[in-house]
Amino acid sequence: MNRLTYLFLLVPVLLGACWVEQIDAIIAKYDTFGSSSSSGSSSSTDTSSTGSSTAGSTGSGGDPVGSTGSGGVDGSGTTTGDDPSSTASTSTGPAAPPVCGDAKVDPGETCDDGNDDPDDGCKLCAKDLRVFVSSKMFQGGKIGSLYLADQRCRMLAALAELPNFASYRAWLSDSSESAAERIFHSPGRYILVNGLVVAGDWNELTSGKLQNPINVTESSQTSQIASVWTGTLPSGEAAVGVTFCDDWTDHSMEQQAGAGIAYQTDELWTFLEQDYCGSEAALYCFEQP
Repeated sequence: MNRLTYLFLLVPVLLGACWVEQIDAIIAKYDTFGSSSSSGSSSSTDTSSTGSSTAGSTGSGGDPVGSTGSGGVDGSGTTTGDDPSSTASTSTGPAAPPVCGDAKVDPGETCDDGNDDPDDGCKLCAKDLRVFVSSKMFQGGKIGSLYLADQRCRMLAALAELPNFASYRAWLSDSSESAAERIFHSPGRYILVNGLVVAGDWNELTSGKLQNPINVTESSQTSQIASVWTGTLPSGEAAVGVTFCDDWTDHSMEQQAGAGIAYQTDELWTFLEQDYCGSEAALYCFEQP
């Protein structure tokens, strides 16, 4: 039984017990989604095949791939021989670059519906990304780390049966990494779980003016929680000047970290003041492509 399967066997337990304590206990015992906050699925790259494919770009006879069986290359650089494929390979030139709007999803695109209507969930070849404020509150100094904050977002998204739940990351900074370095800079829209638009793209999200407040939970309910841990300025950069609750591990009333207000649409949505780390607040959770 893998760890993710074990996690979902525990969902019924969560529904009948104290959520925050159960989430903390499971996260502490089972590392279900990775080992660091910066190693999410959206940023990983498989390099296992690059070594042999680069060095092995020749056929079994030592000829470069693309050269013909009986022909060769003359002194002028013209391919010779009787294989018709050799003529095609030199006459067509480089492949055309991907085009957004051709109704074909190319590398680097998450959608391509061939139109300019963003209300269908695809804008500039980028799918809408969901955003929610957590329905649960956490002591700042007991969050543990950026990675564990991400785990809380993923757990809540999974319990709410949101698509792509394992991709979520918290809008949170610490002393070594900012939210701007952790959250995908989408050319498409950020939307609430209920479909309302938060921002048309990354630039609007970080402009200090949202279209709608991030005050809807993972279950599409209007949140009654005002304060949200962020440690982050409207630009997405870390709100330096304090220790971020000693990187979200110290819940004493001597430590502080930045917090925003969930019902605000101006820059206060992400940063109003530095709050004491023994206080409780929610988290903003962002889907990643």
